[in-house]
Amino acid sequence: MKRLQKLMDTVRSTARDLWLRGWAERNAGNLSFRLSPEDLSGAVLREEPWRDLDVHVPDVAGARFLVTATGSYMRVLEQDPERDLGVIEIEESGCRYRTLWGYRNGGGPTSELPSHLRAHASRLQAGDDEKRAVIHTHPPNLIALTYAKPLTTESLTRLLWEMHAECIVVFPRGCGFLDWRMPGSEDLARATEELFEKRTLVVWKHHGAVALEADFETAFGLIETAERAAEIYLKVAALGPVSQKLSTAQLTALAEKFGVQPDLEILGSIIPGLEE
Repeated sequence: MKRLQKLMDTVRSTARDLWLRGWAERNAGNLSFRLSPEDLSGAVLREEPWRDLDVHVPDVAGARFLVTATGSYMRVLEQDPERDLGVIEIEESGCRYRTLWGYRNGGGPTSELPSHLRAHASRLQAGDDEKRAVIHTHPPNLIALTYAKPLTTESLTRLLWEMHAECIVVFPRGCGFLDWRMPGSEDLARATEELFEKRTLVVWKHHGAVALEADFETAFGLIETAERAAEIYLKVAALGPVSQKLSTAQLTALAEKFGVQPDLEILGSIIPGLEE
């Protein structure tokens, strides 16, 4: 139970930080974490009836997740975590789930559960057991960019890299960009999963951002860094044309300095010693 309690403490602090940053208005934003058996050691669990999922996810069959509740407010999650959080288990078919803990008063997992589960599935398919934390939230500057400019994964990544020296170091694999899909839909979930096969950060057009990392601190940092770069860009653009940016040579030097392997198709430059 101590491990689960520590994880819930991290979820509470992350939820509070999301709200304080202005990224989680009303009931916006949701979090999930794929649990290990050790995380649930000593926890008192129940077994509610199985419920149908809106998505078929055989890759996460049998897995257990800590997930924020549908309709929960990040601002007050820390006050009543047993109401606003729950532990769910995915049936072996990958078509149903049941609640093992939490969701007091009859609640259930976030409406964005399909995208969370498919994000986790992307890592399990890749044999990556380390990336277990998913954050979805509404960072305003990143969302504003999706209204102001026509974007692709390549153009958004390049823009963010060029506006803030931290970006190529923090997300060298780039920032995925996804055109508008209906929130909570299977279409959004599948498209997000495809991007997470290569990226760890995805921006949903006119909606928000999703990060997938080993822990909530790192996932939060991914979004935070991209959001800062978007803020810098919008402030500079408000003064006139953006005439100064980090160059390919400077980005290459940053990658070499910090020993990261950027997406070379986006960078447009071969980095000595870092080729695949």
